[in-house]
Amino acid sequence: MRIITIALLFVTLPFALFASQRDATNYGEKEGIKPPKSSKVDSIRIEPIDTSDSLQGAVVPMMETEFEIPLDIFGVVTFDSNELPLDENLYRYHVSKLQFEIPMDYNELVKKQIDFFGTRWQDKLKIMVTKSQYVFPIYEEILAEYNMPLEIKYLSIIESGLNPYARSHSGAVGAWQFMSATGKEYDLTINSSVDERRSLEKSTRAACSYLKRMYAVYGDWLVALASYNCGPGNVRKAIRLSGSTNFWGIYPYLPRETQNYVPKFIAMAYIMNYHSEYCITPVPYDATSFLTQKVYCDEGLNFKIIADKLEISTEELLRFNPELKVTSIPYNGNGYLLHVPENKVHLYYLNQCEITELSKVQQDSAALETESIAPVVEVKKPTVVYYTVKHGDNLQKIATRHHVTITQLRQWNGIKGSTIHPKQRLKIYK
Repeated sequence: MRIITIALLFVTLPFALFASQRDATNYGEKEGIKPPKSSKVDSIRIEPIDTSDSLQGAVVPMMETEFEIPLDIFGVVTFDSNELPLDENLYRYHVSKLQFEIPMDYNELVKKQIDFFGTRWQDKLKIMVTKSQYVFPIYEEILAEYNMPLEIKYLSIIESGLNPYARSHSGAVGAWQFMSATGKEYDLTINSSVDERRSLEKSTRAACSYLKRMYAVYGDWLVALASYNCGPGNVRKAIRLSGSTNFWGIYPYLPRETQNYVPKFIAMAYIMNYHSEYCITPVPYDATSFLTQKVYCDEGLNFKIIADKLEISTEELLRFNPELKVTSIPYNGNGYLLHVPENKVHLYYLNQCEITELSKVQQDSAALETESIAPVVEVKKPTVVYYTVKHGDNLQKIATRHHVTITQLRQWNGIKGSTIHPKQRLKIYK
C-alpha cells in the first residue's frame, strides 16, 4: 500500500502551531465579542476569541530541519482589514456542498477563526494544503474503517500541523497529540526504542477509538471533539453547570482553550476546502520525495545494512519511520513493517537475501566480540586443611563432617580401600 513519508513533510512549519497568532490583534480585547448569531449559543457574555496555540511551542527533532518545503513562489494573498469576503449566506452555501456529518455551525467565533487562518496564518495554511494531499488519504482510510466522519481529519491540523514529531510542553506527542498514559490506554507502545504516538496510522486508530467512545457517551460530535481537548471530566462539569448537552450550550462553562478549539476545527474544515475560492494556493512540491511503501522485515535485520542497500543514510531511513527512536528493527515476535522510499522498494527486494545474510554475520560477529571481552572469572585456589583421624572415625563420618565425598578423600590421600587409622593425617581441600 502506498504510504506517505510523513517526516519529510513536517519540517518547515514551526511547531508552535499557532505561535505566530500571538503577534496578531487579540480579537475582542478592547470591546469584547458580541454573542454569535447562531441561536445555539446562550445569550451570555462571550469571552474574546483566543487565536493563540494551545501547544505553546514544542520541541521538534533537529533531523526534521534537513528537508524544507520551499517558500510559496506565488506569495501570500492580502485582504482588506484581514477579513475574507465571506458572509453567512456564502458560508452556508459552501458548507451545504460538503455534506459533512459534523455540524459546521456559523457564528462570529467561527468567522474570526476563518479570517485568521486565511490571512495572518495563510503562509502556514498553504503548507497544510500541500501536506494534506499526502496525509489525508491515510486518515480517510482509517476513519472509514471506523465508520467515522471523514472531516475529523482536520482536527490533526489543529493539534499538530500534521507533524508526527510534534511534542507539547505538557508531554503530548504526535500528529494527534497523545499523552503517554492515554496513548498506552489506547494500545500505543511507548518505550525506549519505539513511540507509536508518532506513527501516523497507529495514532490515528487510537484517536478514532477515543473519539468514537466519546461520541457514544455524548451523542454530539462537537462535544466529543471538546472532550478530546479538555478531557471528559471538564465536559461533564460543563454539562452539569449548564444543564445543556450540546457544545454551544456548554460553551460558556468549558476551559478557555476548549472554547476556541471547536471553532478552530470548524474554521479549518471550511478553509481547507475553500482556500482556492480566495486564491490561496498550496505550496508546490515534488510528491515523489514523500511517498513510501511498507516492506516486511524479520527481527534481527540490521538497520544500517538495510539503509546501505537502499542507498540512503540511516538518518534518512529513520525519518521515513517516525515511530522509531533508534536505528534498529523492533522485536515484537511477528516481524516489522518498515517504511522505505517508494522509489527504493525494488532495491530492498533485490538485496533482501544479502541483507539477511549480512545481518546474520553481523549478529554472530557482535556475539563473538561480546564473548571475547567478557570479564574473566578468577578461579579461587582451594585451601588445604588437615584432619587427624581419631578413634571411631571412618571415611563416611569424616566426609560428611567436612562436606566432601568419600571418593574425594581417597583421591586426595591415596587411599585404596576404606582403611584408616588413628593419628593419620588426611588432606582435605576446601
